[in-house]
Amino acid sequence: MKQFDFLNNYADAVCVFSQNNELVFRNNIFKITFSSFKNVERFKKRFNFNWCILSSDYINLTPIDVVLNSKENFHTIASYQNADGQNLYFYIYSYFQDGFKIIVLKDITSDNALSTLNKAYLDLKDKYEEINDATNKFSKLQEHAQTQVLKMGIINRISLVIRETNDIETILTSALSEINDLLGSFKTYFSVKEKMGFKIKYTHKENNDKNLYCEYENEVIETISKKEIIASPCRKECINADSFFNYGVTRIIIPIYNKNELLGIIVTFTKQRVSVEENREILQSIAVQLASSIIQAGLIQQLNKKNKKLEKTLTVLKETQLQLINTEKMASVGQLVSGVAHEINTPLASINSNSSMISRLLKDKELLSKEQIDIVSELNSIDIEAVQRISNIVKSLKRFVRLDEAQFQEADINSELDLTLKLMAHEIKSNIQVEKNYGDIPLVLCSVNMLNQVFMNLLVNACHSIVEKGLGGIIKISTCIEQSNLIVKISDNGVGMDIDTQNKIFNVGFTTKKKGIGTGLGLSISKKIIELHKGSISFVSEKNLGTEFIVSIPLNVKN
Repeated sequence: MKQFDFLNNYADAVCVFSQNNELVFRNNIFKITFSSFKNVERFKKRFNFNWCILSSDYINLTPIDVVLNSKENFHTIASYQNADGQNLYFYIYSYFQDGFKIIVLKDITSDNALSTLNKAYLDLKDKYEEINDATNKFSKLQEHAQTQVLKMGIINRISLVIRETNDIETILTSALSEINDLLGSFKTYFSVKEKMGFKIKYTHKENNDKNLYCEYENEVIETISKKEIIASPCRKECINADSFFNYGVTRIIIPIYNKNELLGIIVTFTKQRVSVEENREILQSIAVQLASSIIQAGLIQQLNKKNKKLEKTLTVLKETQLQLINTEKMASVGQLVSGVAHEINTPLASINSNSSMISRLLKDKELLSKEQIDIVSELNSIDIEAVQRISNIVKSLKRFVRLDEAQFQEADINSELDLTLKLMAHEIKSNIQVEKNYGDIPLVLCSVNMLNQVFMNLLVNACHSIVEKGLGGIIKISTCIEQSNLIVKISDNGVGMDIDTQNKIFNVGFTTKKKGIGTGLGLSISKKIIELHKGSISFVSEKNLGTEFIVSIPLNVKN
């Protein structure tokens, strides 16, 4: 329905239902967002509430049904499962217009995803603090063992390695070396649980034991599960070892636990007589410290992964922001179409009329007099001027859009302001005067099409402000250079803004215009464009007296 074509300017999906709840219109964003749409009933069934409905009257209704049944303006948040099985989230609100119900579906999936990442980050932070608490408790134990100089030296050296690196292999090989020297061992390694046994992951020295699978007796497994250190004589490294030792060997197994989670075991072999009781405290201390460092290293790895995901999300958001800028620019161009059409139709009508007259005169060339030839010549001159006008309008429009000119380049800002004024000539009513006070400014390195969008937003707002006041007015434009900054000032003597409006003017979605006219994005996007240029945008406004916007951009700004 053509009466709802203006909804195609919305940045969100919009659909319109009649009083009989029949779908009568879907805007372009709706068709893109819900490309798998077949019919209303299948569409509605893909939506679900994110909260429980207590009333039995609504228990079988989808969010779209509830919106359609509501007799008043309605809003809610619901999830939507697309054809790929992906869950999306939408903020849904509706309102009535001319007997029709207009439903707007705003995609908030990215907001939900960002919220989930933030929650995961907070959970990781809590775990990190928990590990820090465990480390603090270990520090107290370390102070209690100060009398044992040799053992304290081992703890200090391991602690130093942990402080200097988060690499788990470096930490563990250092600890294995200390334990190997402490117990006079000839072989020491760290294994992790795998299936019914353990797999060697890190060794004291480079050897061929890495990735070797080891199985142990049931009594050994049971003792490990009790978090106890095991010291026992053995003839073989493990049950499935291929060879026997040729001499008496003591095998010591130190389990590494984080609470009830087994992180791995340290296994060491010595030919010396070693008292486990004498070394139990230091071995347990090493086990606790290693548990903390393993968990901490794991958390840091997870945090790094989360940070990479966040960086990726930020990149997507920046790309979306640029798309939003271009979308807003296209919305502004759409508002200019009616004016451009008017400018084109007038000279075209002249051409058509003149062409008709020429055709009639040229039917009988012998009857053409000098006077008639002069008339034809004059008509041709008029045609040439009309065509030139059309050409100038089209060139100006193409210059303004310039979506392919995304790179920063040097531009004459005075000329760009004139171009913008020319394109919005239809917005400037006969009772609005434009005063230009351009300074002698150099070429400015900038994104031309983005700055044109800013100028367009500010000038259109100035026109609307004057028209709303209803008494006619003046728009003043000035440019100058102050302290190596380009300054552009655009002021009007329109309705101005109250304090509440001034506090919200740059907020996304905020607008003082009627529905269907203002998107609430113009000034927020303008602010981001100026920030992209390392500049600033400010304003001075007083209710019923007018508003002045000041744009400041450093010269030779680098993107």
